[in-house]
Amino acid sequence: MKKLWFLLFPALTAAGCSLDNSLLPGRWHAVGLYEAGQSVHAPLDSVRLVFTDNNQYVFRSAGFYQEAGPFRASGYYLFMTDTTVTPPREHTLKVFYLSDDTLKIQMKKGGMEQMLFLTKEK
Repeated sequence: MKKLWFLLFPALTAAGCSLDNSLLPGRWHAVGLYEAGQSVHAPLDSVRLVFTDNNQYVFRSAGFYQEAGPFRASGYYLFMTDTTVTPPREHTLKVFYLSDDTLKIQMKKGGMEQMLFLTKEK
């Protein structure tokens, strides 16, 4: 019996260390942006992140910036490949929290870590 627990423990802990991908699909809009723990005053009303059921994403931000392409999840990371540029560019985002209506992701801009808070549109 002791050997059985030894074999099951890695499988149980690995299962608890990944995103619930079923919560991602939908339209998310930004409600907060933080850098070094401080709120960043930025126009967030046009920042949107859309995930589809077929593992595609579209990101839009202030101005006319947009990117899109496939994404995949591994552990608590999202790997998003922007195919609107040549060559395609992959972004890695760390998901700090994901529920049915809240998404908190860490990203890097100019070497600085930023935390983006999003809520799912109903």
